This record gives sequence, structure tokens and C-alpha cells, in this order.
Amino acid sequence: MQSTRVERPEQLTLEIGRWSVSVTTLAVTLVFVLVVGMLLNSSRKNNNHAQDWRHRAVAAEEVAGGLRVVIADRSKALNQRTRQANVLAATLASSRGKLRQSKSRAGALAAQQRQLASDFAQAETSRHKLTAQRAAFASAAAALSSCSQGLQSVVAAAQNGKPKAELAKARPFLTRCNHARARLGAVQKSAG
Repeated sequence: MQSTRVERPEQLTLEIGRWSVSVTTLAVTLVFVLVVGMLLNSSRKNNNHAQDWRHRAVAAEEVAGGLRVVIADRSKALNQRTRQANVLAATLASSRGKLRQSKSRAGALAAQQRQLASDFAQAETSRHKLTAQRAAFASAAAALSSCSQGLQSVVAAAQNGKPKAELAKARPFLTRCNHARARLGAVQKSAG
């Protein structure tokens, strides 16, 4: 009877000390170790990238929070300036009322009429001055409102998109806000 058993060709083996290892097993083991090493390295790099993005997101949120504070401060200042402009407008309205009263009494005596003419001239000068101041306040308030809206749009875009790219656009708005604030300070100083 013949044997159905097929003989295997001799495998190449290496003998290391008292150990005997086939070359195929050694090659498969080396490939396995290399693949596992590459996977571990890739996982470590992915973790490092994720940590870096977390840090960037935290930094962008801090910048956005700072811009929110600036916008809130500017809004408060704008509201205060608006109240001051309203007080000046009320003063103007009051001055106009007094002028009308003075005009109604002006017919009695010539001396009193000359005094009223002088009062009228002073009131007109004040009115022109107040009108100019009101226009200057309105212009400065409009500039502050515009830059405040621009900063709000940059913050909103930074929250919705790429914070670094959007926040880089905030510099022109901050410059405009600084110019508007300086202009408002000059108007206040001239108003006394």
C-alpha cells in the first residue's frame, strides 16, 4: 500500500542558540511587529493632532469672549452718548421755548425790545452751536454703531466658521472703533 501522505519540502530554519526558528515564521513575526508599531505611531500622532485642535479651539473661544466684552463696553458707551445727545436736544427745545416766550413779551418797550434782540442773538448762537454738536454726536454715534456691528459680524462668523481667519478680519473694525471713539472724545471736549 502506498502512503497518501505528501511530504513537505524542508523548511528553512535558523538555529539561534538552542532555539530553532523557521525563516517564514521569523519574517511573519517581523512584519507583524512593524505593522503594530506603525499603527501605534499613527494613533499617537492622531492623539497629538486632536489635542492641538482642542487647544486652538479653546484659544479661539477666549478671543471671541474678549471681543464680546469689548462690544458690550462699546455698546454701553454708545448708549451713554445717546442719552447725552438727548439731553442736549431737550436743552435745545427748552431754549427754543424760552425764546418764543421772550418774543411774545417783546412789544412793550423799546429798551426791552433791544434786550430781547440781544437774547435772541445769543440763543441763535447757542442753537447753532448745539445743532452742530448734535450733528457731531450723531456722526460719532453712527460710526461707533457701524464698527460695533462690524465686530459683532466678525464674532458671529468666527463662531460659525474658521475662528482664526475670521478674527484676523477684526483689526480694521477695531481701528475704525478707535478712530470713532477718538472723534467722539473730541466732540465731547469741544462741547465742554
